Amino acid sequence: MASSRFERDVAIAAPLERVFAELSDPARFLGLQPLLTEVREITAPPGARAFEAVERVALFGAFAVRNRLHVELVPMPDQQRVGFMTRAPLGIRLSGDFSLQAEGAKTRVRESVLLACPLLLRRFVLREAIHAQEALLANLARRLESLG
Repeated sequence: MASSRFERDVAIAAPLERVFAELSDPARFLGLQPLLTEVREITAPPGARAFEAVERVALFGAFAVRNRLHVELVPMPDQQRVGFMTRAPLGIRLSGDFSLQAEGAKTRVRESVLLACPLLLRRFVLREAIHAQEALLANLARRLESLG
């Protein structure tokens, strides 16, 4: 099993409370994370929210694979963080958090991710995960800033 860490951040012109609420709601990930095509909230342990999702991953151009994901979100309002754990097929696991920090009228969102997957898949999965992370943060900013 190979592992990699990566993180990105973005400043969003929206109050921290609104950003936190957006990242704590499973239904809101549809349209944020570009690979997701379905999201369905399921029962979660106390203090968490969980959902099953389907992602569409393009392989070899037009050929795409639909993967079922299990995602658990752990909102931590006192720490201004939302933790997450994702299980995907083939032993692919992602965990990490979104940490939020108020910066005047903006909120800085830093997403830190630990990816664990079979070594053979590492290069492809890491590239796709970083691309998805960058798109998620850009979509989050676009969505919240358009609300004014």
